[in-house]
Amino acid sequence: MIKAYQYQLRLKGSQTASFKRWSGALRWLWNKAIAEQQARRIRGEKYANYYEMAGWLTAWRNASATAWLADGPQGPQQQLLKRLDAAYQRFFKKAGGYPKFKRYGDDPGMRFPDAKQVAYDPTNERIKLPKVGWVRLRLSRPVEGVIRNISVRREGERWYASIQTLQGDVAPSVDLQPTLGIDLGINVFAAGSNGLKIEPLNAYKLHQCRLRRYQRSVSRKVKGSSNRKKAIQKLGNFHRKIVRVRLDWLNKLTTELVNDHPVIALEDLKVKNMSRSAKGTAEETGKRVRQKAGLNRGILDQAWGEFARQLEYKAQAVSGAVVYVNPAYSSQECNVCGHIEQSNRKTQESFLCMACGHAENADIHAAKNILGRGIAVWNTIHSAAGHAASVCGGDVSRKEAGRSTYATPVKQKPAEEVAHA
Repeated sequence: MIKAYQYQLRLKGSQTASFKRWSGALRWLWNKAIAEQQARRIRGEKYANYYEMAGWLTAWRNASATAWLADGPQGPQQQLLKRLDAAYQRFFKKAGGYPKFKRYGDDPGMRFPDAKQVAYDPTNERIKLPKVGWVRLRLSRPVEGVIRNISVRREGERWYASIQTLQGDVAPSVDLQPTLGIDLGINVFAAGSNGLKIEPLNAYKLHQCRLRRYQRSVSRKVKGSSNRKKAIQKLGNFHRKIVRVRLDWLNKLTTELVNDHPVIALEDLKVKNMSRSAKGTAEETGKRVRQKAGLNRGILDQAWGEFARQLEYKAQAVSGAVVYVNPAYSSQECNVCGHIEQSNRKTQESFLCMACGHAENADIHAAKNILGRGIAVWNTIHSAAGHAASVCGGDVSRKEAGRSTYATPVKQKPAEEVAHA
């Protein structure tokens, strides 16, 4: 299993200058390689793959006009060209857009791929990188496993190192089952099938008043002035602070949930579709655009995708998993009699079945439905994996099974409509 540890670096002035200089050289290399690819296309030549671009890099490092490239480490420059080649391959497969030129200040990041050229000293809280030597870091937690590579990137005025390690595989436990279903929302961030209700952090909303002051400060400065650049930098730093507050809260929450429940059932929400703009087109304008924009801000402020991502890798580390289920009608289906009707949930907080009269908190009730669906999906996956293993004579991993497939529940007609028919 591969795991990464991120730390903030405590750089000297000379080390900061070196990183800035190398980062600028990488940005130039990215733009130069794209320009060369475009020139080849105009001349009718074929696309140059990574190995050909690596030849360009050697020539540019040896040329007198671009000899300053040789001042930086070669490993990050080669890794940059590999990333560019991967971006072109995604574009050719129509899985991504055409690679774009990087502007000034757009940090491409530096990756040191050779584990033999880096070192880790936990006693003195430092790492060793090529051509810069020992660099101190804020060692908030120890690094476990065998180090594979180290990446360095900049966020505003701060520099961070990400240490990627290789750890022993954790075999998935076959005797586990989903023990917690989670219903995600905005008013209640997460409701558990065990009665747990987690209030939302609302990191963006919490800091919105102060954020507006920074935005007004930027708008009042003259474009192109030094004061405007300083104001933009402060605004960016505050945005990054909001992100760090949200990530810290999510990390603590997901760790606590996974420690108590290794296998968790979760809604497979399409956040991109849910937060789509309602503006419409010039010919057909949307309705209630401002209200939908506020709803979109609330959805994105919860970071449901990041919550699910953290649950996945943390559950895998404890031999567990996250089981995704279809969220359709989970708030309208009665988990006592199975009746599905929109009138079952007339208010945001209460659920009342029109067929059997079962009443419960709506979010907790939806979480119980998600848990039930998760158990059904989990049993289906393991029965299919066991059958495949018996046929093939081997194990079928949960990763090979992919995201769970599920059937959409059939929505039932109201009782009065059935009687009338």
